[in-house]
Amino acid sequence: MDLFMATTPAQRTTVSIRGVITLTAHTHQTSPDGKTEGLTSQAKTSVISHAPGGNFLIPNIPYISMNSVRGLIRRAAGGVLMQELSRSKHLISRNLYLSIMRGSFSRTGINAGGASYQQLIAAQDNLFAGLWGGGSFMYESKVRGERDLFPMLECTKDLFPQRYQASCLNATPNQIIEKTLIASKDDFERLPQWDVIENVEQAYEEHMASKFGANQAKRDQKATAKADGVFLKDSEKLKTNDLNTFTQVEAIIPGVQLYFGMTVRDATDAQIGLLLAAVASWANRNALGGGAVRGRGSFTASLQLFQGGDVQVDQVLVGEAPGYTSSTGVEPYIAAMRAELEAAAEPAALSAVYPTDVAVKKAPKMKAKEVATSEA
Repeated sequence: MDLFMATTPAQRTTVSIRGVITLTAHTHQTSPDGKTEGLTSQAKTSVISHAPGGNFLIPNIPYISMNSVRGLIRRAAGGVLMQELSRSKHLISRNLYLSIMRGSFSRTGINAGGASYQQLIAAQDNLFAGLWGGGSFMYESKVRGERDLFPMLECTKDLFPQRYQASCLNATPNQIIEKTLIASKDDFERLPQWDVIENVEQAYEEHMASKFGANQAKRDQKATAKADGVFLKDSEKLKTNDLNTFTQVEAIIPGVQLYFGMTVRDATDAQIGLLLAAVASWANRNALGGGAVRGRGSFTASLQLFQGGDVQVDQVLVGEAPGYTSSTGVEPYIAAMRAELEAAAEPAALSAVYPTDVAVKKAPKMKAKEVATSEA
């Protein structure tokens, strides 16, 4: 069968998944602050200083970027394909895997605009490519994040649909942020290498106290030398074992609600079903921002499905992480996805819309005479 054979156009719908994400742990998505403060390096939580497209200012609102969340949901959708490939015992190339999970297998493999009409039609109707786009030909995605995940506060409520404004907290941005410590590795492994440690807790406390003391002594020596106008040689400077395993991070506190909004336009029921399945998988992964392996970024999700301005399904997910399941209200979309999944996960079908042997044409080199003429 011709993989590019035209089929009867499927009915297409534009829907939105909107709702409230309630943090159950500290959450951060940071940008470096540049300098070291005290004993630890510090990372500031990313903030916005004004409303996008708005005429009013809002003061330093912390947020989680939709770009990061969208990437997680795309990979969750790719995971649905991978599960089907595993079930059917099909094999695909590494580059095809990267095209699905990452968007493109390499920068040099991109040939945007080079797809034929048949390939564009096939990608538009494909369960995965029609939803997320990407690949060698950089197909357009139908999935759009409405905005970054902003905290639902009185000063931000005008950013959200009216339905959710009543949930906004009467608090200021600085009241929902606190500084926390994160250790990139366990500092305990830097203890002296004894065969036996009789009192682990005491040994660890003494080890950490010595590090604090060494840092303080070095700062005191530097301050005294500066006050006396004395230049210290490297051999005279006190040695320290810095607390470089710790980073001080600004984090959004548990209990804060963030607005989530994502729209898919002109999608088939099966493509909407794949998006809903991916959102459920992402909610079960249950991690926003950084430090997820250390328990950061967990949340509960209360999401609705909209068509236009009307609520189509009041609860998209039921249960709690890691056991969220899709509600009966969205089951027709999930069933439509399952009906197409086996065919969509065929390696031949995936390779047709995500080719990995695309030759990028290079412009012919100009001769020296031609270069001189063009520069003139």
